[in-house]
Amino acid sequence: MSWWWFSLTLCSLCSLASAQSAPSLAVDAGANQHAISPYIYGINDYGDNGLGNAVRVGVRRWGGDATLRYNYLIDTWNSAADYYFENAPQTSTGPLPDGSLFNLFVNTALSDGSLRVGTIPILDWVPKDRGEECSYSVAMYGPQQKVDPYHTDCGNGFMPDGTTAIADTDLTVDGEPNSTSFAQDWIQYLTGRYGSAKRGGVQVWSLGNEPDWWYSVHMDIHPKTATYDEILSRGQMYATAIKQADPDALVTGQVAAGWSGMFYSSTDFVSGWSTPPYMFYDNPVDQNAHGGVGLTEWYLQQMQAYEQQHGQRLLDYVDVHAYIAPNEISFENNAGDPTIDALRLTSTREFWDPNYVPPPGPGATVSPTPSPKYPNGEPPYLVPRMLQWVANDYPGTKTAITEYNWGALNDITGAIAQADLLGIFGREGLDLATIWSPPNPNPGNGAPPDPGVFAFEMYLNYDGNGSQFGETSVSATTGDPDQLSIFAGLRSDNALTVMVLNKTTSSAGAPVSVANFQAAGNAQVWQYSAANLAAIQHLSDLSLSGGSVTATFPARSITLLVLPALPSSLPAPKPSIAAVGSAASYDQHAISPGELVVIFGTNLGPAMLAGPQLTEDGEFLAQSTGNVRVLFNGFVAPMVYSSAGQVSAVVPYEVALEANAAVQVEVQGVRSDPFMIPVGASVPAIFTANSSGKGQGSILNQDGSVNSETNAAPAGQVVVIYATGEGQTTPPGVDGRIQFDVKSVPVGACTATIGGRSAVVNYCGMAPYEVSGVLQINAVVPANAGTGNVPVSFSIGGVSSPASVTVALK
Repeated sequence: MSWWWFSLTLCSLCSLASAQSAPSLAVDAGANQHAISPYIYGINDYGDNGLGNAVRVGVRRWGGDATLRYNYLIDTWNSAADYYFENAPQTSTGPLPDGSLFNLFVNTALSDGSLRVGTIPILDWVPKDRGEECSYSVAMYGPQQKVDPYHTDCGNGFMPDGTTAIADTDLTVDGEPNSTSFAQDWIQYLTGRYGSAKRGGVQVWSLGNEPDWWYSVHMDIHPKTATYDEILSRGQMYATAIKQADPDALVTGQVAAGWSGMFYSSTDFVSGWSTPPYMFYDNPVDQNAHGGVGLTEWYLQQMQAYEQQHGQRLLDYVDVHAYIAPNEISFENNAGDPTIDALRLTSTREFWDPNYVPPPGPGATVSPTPSPKYPNGEPPYLVPRMLQWVANDYPGTKTAITEYNWGALNDITGAIAQADLLGIFGREGLDLATIWSPPNPNPGNGAPPDPGVFAFEMYLNYDGNGSQFGETSVSATTGDPDQLSIFAGLRSDNALTVMVLNKTTSSAGAPVSVANFQAAGNAQVWQYSAANLAAIQHLSDLSLSGGSVTATFPARSITLLVLPALPSSLPAPKPSIAAVGSAASYDQHAISPGELVVIFGTNLGPAMLAGPQLTEDGEFLAQSTGNVRVLFNGFVAPMVYSSAGQVSAVVPYEVALEANAAVQVEVQGVRSDPFMIPVGASVPAIFTANSSGKGQGSILNQDGSVNSETNAAPAGQVVVIYATGEGQTTPPGVDGRIQFDVKSVPVGACTATIGGRSAVVNYCGMAPYEVSGVLQINAVVPANAGTGNVPVSFSIGGVSSPASVTVALK
């Protein structure tokens, strides 16, 4: 048994024996305040297995080895060394490229409101067709160490001895050249379909993936080791192309694979492995040629120099993969061994503790983070280290960890470790994080979601109504983070949220002192623990006394305390909702995604009507007017107007994730109780001239004039009908977007009836130059539809608008 294993075992037993003596816990709501990025709650996921519904993820990333070799035109990637270098056509949902897996990824991300991060191929080859060719054909190159058992002509690219790599001498067998023009063509196609990065398209692009391993993972097309200069050159070349194709897009790089790749190139690795004592850093010829500066820092410095010389920022995020866990931790479902459990729960210190050196882990002899100065392991101190790199080398750059995994997400220990990491990311100020191999919300066979799902839910949707952990981090300290870790955040509704994680196998009762916060007196308690792995439990409130709240934190548990602010300390009276209905028909039976709605109640807003506001760029309806916001299941809605007794908003498209919506009005940070209303696939309604929901519709004649009794439309001409309640659209609707370019249309079939007769519909989709959710139907007045004021209606997906609206005909 190694020294670290013996020491850790003793340490874990000591902590268990003393678990009843809980460490001190303290929160100071007035100290260390800074925003928590919503993008730290991200995942790597190409489709949707229900996680977006359950968790409300902040980011979805399209990444990994295969995405570096993706051809969007044919929806095919090459699996590289991950699976026999085979071209793998994806399961497309329609004509390409519209029906591609990547477009499905974008659609899914739009449907749950998550940031979209794509990967741009920056190597020289992509697949040429959907024929499932491979780089190392046995027929062409002879016997190999391994072959695909399902496609035996495809080998792994090594001779039978398992060490001699085969040179791929004809890259055209399965590939075609890649270029910056090809990348730009892809981005321009996407902006045409979805809009630019800030208008519904792909907001962030990563410059390839893990250049540390190009020479091995992609050895068929890149057999040489990468150098500092190549990584920078490819990055700058493709970043320039991205910014030219979509100036609104953000870029991440260099996407290091792990600890070693943050400091050295693969040229350094191979040189070091050939030099005693054969560590990757033992002969860093490439680093030495670049002033002895670590690769990521040098990359940042050169990107800053480019901006200073050319006046354009090419790099927006410094992006690394945090595969720095001790052995047997990442991706492992090995919970149950007390020592491994303790290691998983304590090694999260790697992301913040300047003194923590990760041990090798079982079966390993070297720390995952060695360096020349610290051959037995250097404290990674990862998030503060990244922030310091930025401060020193390229101020203004954001920080991203686009792959990490701490394992055991099918167990409560993995859930606690994951919750700890999310808390650390928020407290330390990381800008973006996406877990690789996220937890499964639907394991099958009637099993509940993986416990790791609830780690995310405790931060993002703990009550099922979209309630979340605070958006502003504040000071939260513990006497021993290996026993109880703690995080705190102030929320927009003035509540203080406190997350406490018990990492031990013993229950702990401990007071949490609270400073610089006027609480209402009771704390709500939400808890996930080994006692019930199938659900988050809402427990009885706890009283706040003497500036502290005392709680019991069960063994291996995650506990959220929500402390509402004292009413007398709030800047406005609490709003109260009486009814929610269509802004066109006032129907109150349900709402639909994208619908313009009106909310009635008391204390809903300012005494004087506050009208709509646009964002600074004029391209979106703002999410606040008159210091009023409206939330639907936690999603903030674009605002139309606000007043004391009535407000209007556009229902976020994300409500389609649920059968019911919890509607809340927030005035100066004071939030109403949730008002529940069903969510329908569509709730069609036509706007009316007098805003009553009845009589003359808001309709234009073919010449653009307003339809009325004195300006009626004849048979055979088009009338333009304005409506709402269309439900989900294709391409997916974007909350609050003013429709300048992309014209989404309803998913459901659109029909119209005028004077009791079916009308030909020439167009049914978003109204140009209006906010998403205002629908325009161009219908031809049928013959024999009558004259005078005749009924007009339309339907979406078989659901009809009320028959109380009329159009004037002659």
